[in-house]
Amino acid sequence: MRMRVGIAQRKAYAPIGLRRLVGGLAAVALLIGPFGLSAGAQPDAQPSAQDVCSAIQELPLSGGAKEALCRDFQAGIARGHLRPERALQFIREVGARITDESRSTAEGLLALVGRTVNPATGDLPAEVLIRRSFEVFSREEAPEEALSTALHEATALQRALGSVAAVYRGLGIFLEPNVSEKTLETAQGAVQLTVPRVDTVITATVVALDRFERRLDRRLDDTQGMKAEVMKELRAPSFYGAQALPEELVAYIDAQTDGREWAPIVRQLAADRGRNS
Repeated sequence: MRMRVGIAQRKAYAPIGLRRLVGGLAAVALLIGPFGLSAGAQPDAQPSAQDVCSAIQELPLSGGAKEALCRDFQAGIARGHLRPERALQFIREVGARITDESRSTAEGLLALVGRTVNPATGDLPAEVLIRRSFEVFSREEAPEEALSTALHEATALQRALGSVAAVYRGLGIFLEPNVSEKTLETAQGAVQLTVPRVDTVITATVVALDRFERRLDRRLDDTQGMKAEVMKELRAPSFYGAQALPEELVAYIDAQTDGREWAPIVRQLAADRGRNS
């Protein structure tokens, strides 16, 4: 008994610096992705859409839920909105937090991502939802609390994705669900639009607006600040799977936007988070 007490005490009083270091390394591992930092490191075999479905089948969810998730994730992967290795990592991280109490919340989070990437129901990228979920998982230990917070954040960001996509549709930066590429003629030059390229534009914009909204010193009427944040991210996208964008496309967006189109989206994000002031 005396030995057990000693172990418990050492665990309870582990140095704060060590705990922060371990937590920080866990967060970095989640945000970077499953293959680590080394550019030369390669997995033995790239996962496939079927591997993603196999992981879904292992989750303690109903048969109907798993069937719908497989359909949505496979459709999103086929469209190019989601990489199999990223989907697999996300499914496993969510699955590790499923308990009797958190099962419905976990299913809701997975379903939200699935509907987002499926061309029939969303036709949008989901990296910003996955990225935020990993951020929440890195700091929340209780499964139900982590999944609930992640679902709340992902719901707000999914709404922002749809709003940003609508703005870009008005500028011609979009692809119909049955189209994989097209040429956009602009005053800055012809730009080839592909699914990964359009996804990068949409995701970068949401990442930037989300970052702006979360700043302590942000003002909801600072449209120039919003535009500056968006252009900075478009010029150097900083998220998993991002593509470098052609200068002509970035210049076209710069010329066609003034920041006012982003203000309603930032205000909605603030409202969803109870940060209207």
